[in-house]
Amino acid sequence: MQLLKKIRIKYRFAGVLIDVMSGAAASLALPPFFVLPTLCILGLPVWRMIHANSRVEAACIFGAAGFGWFLASTFWVSHALIVSAPALWFLTPFVALTLALILATFWAVAAAASWVPHASALVRVLCLLAAFALIEWTRSFVASGFPWSLMGSVFAVHLGSLQMASVMGIYGLTLLAFGCAIVPVLWLLSARRLALILLVLPVLGTGWGIARLDRQPAEPTINAPIARLVQPAVPQQDKWNRQKRPAHLADLINLSQAGANKPDIVIWPETAFAGLPSQNRLLLADTVRAATHPGVFLLTGIPRFNEEHRPLNSVFLFDHQVGLRGVYDKRHLVPFGEYVPFRSWIPYLDIISGPADFVAGKKNHLMAISGIGKVQTLICYEVIFAGRVVTSQPRPDLIVNVTNDAWFGATIGPWQHLYQSQMRAAEEGIPLLRVANTGISAAFDGFGRQLGSIPLGERAYLDIAIPSVLTAPVFARFGNAGFFALCLVVFGSAWGFYRREKRKV
Repeated sequence: MQLLKKIRIKYRFAGVLIDVMSGAAASLALPPFFVLPTLCILGLPVWRMIHANSRVEAACIFGAAGFGWFLASTFWVSHALIVSAPALWFLTPFVALTLALILATFWAVAAAASWVPHASALVRVLCLLAAFALIEWTRSFVASGFPWSLMGSVFAVHLGSLQMASVMGIYGLTLLAFGCAIVPVLWLLSARRLALILLVLPVLGTGWGIARLDRQPAEPTINAPIARLVQPAVPQQDKWNRQKRPAHLADLINLSQAGANKPDIVIWPETAFAGLPSQNRLLLADTVRAATHPGVFLLTGIPRFNEEHRPLNSVFLFDHQVGLRGVYDKRHLVPFGEYVPFRSWIPYLDIISGPADFVAGKKNHLMAISGIGKVQTLICYEVIFAGRVVTSQPRPDLIVNVTNDAWFGATIGPWQHLYQSQMRAAEEGIPLLRVANTGISAAFDGFGRQLGSIPLGERAYLDIAIPSVLTAPVFARFGNAGFFALCLVVFGSAWGFYRREKRKV
């Protein structure tokens, strides 16, 4: 009896380990690796989940796979702790494991919701397909939202497949990607027609995307307004060093003035001016004048205080001649980075995040820039929320995302952030300029085509002829409506199979 118990425990432990490793291996399909065949490894925990003996067991199996997926794809978040509090480096594994565990809970909930009692394995796997996609969408709202490592980002592997984002968005692509991942499971369940459909859909979508791009060649750059993206590559450890501030500002000015081109707008990254405007009015005014020429605008990240003396993460628009033309305050703050949820309950986190929370901006507004048009400004990870990057009417002509990914060093984090930006450009059909402190700075047109980039860690500038905004694609007009319709179709199919099985009984 004792021997049987030991065998059972070992078997269960081995099963959990296999599920975790399967999720971790499958995550190699995500940017920047794009090893797409690994996605099918998820079929192993899915097979085990649909044949589980209880709802709890199903949740544990698929939750373990999610833990491996998120641990492998979001471990880089813990690197910020090394930068902000080097003495606490030993806590980085705890941060990485905790984040992965929290995110894996969503996968566990999807499995629990789809484990229908007395239903066939086929019904359960179809329910899982829709429930998984819906729970990934839910992840963008719960606890401020953290829609990172979405499976649909695998379609950024090719510009042709990326075009499908203009129709169904990242969440629709997530449903499609997970559908491809479970094709081996469907094949084993003799649902081969459905498996072939799920394989053919991305092929057809990619073909359509290639044809779409062929019909829309790159725009001529004659008479197009020029934007200069400035990447100063200031190490995060030095960013707030007052002794080094003059040298940092001199670098920004020199990069803004370099070369023969005269840009229409110069863009600096998040918190490029590392000082409060109220305490550095003269220095800020002198910096703007030195960095620009008459008729040239400067867009830069600057922290500031509101009327209640609470900090805001902001972007300022300056005109060389007029001065300040507009201010945008970040509305979507990073949990545990810019504010601590339930701070009074966990005061020791002051060591990591600082003693005061940032305040979220109250409203969105477009900045009107002469010669360029209406500009939607996004700060840092505001760009990762599909369907919520454009919230103002009329439709903007340009999206500018300023960020500081120096917190994450040379990990995969900056690369993942880059591909998120590319996905937003393709979804909305709006050119997007991404300016990062240490990189990767890049520019995309409304199809998601990269127009240029500055490598990670390089101190440089990039001049970009700003392309025209596209006619609003399907996703920009209807948002996630197509995605929800797909989920209903899948749930409807599962219900149809379930009713058919009951009639046979």
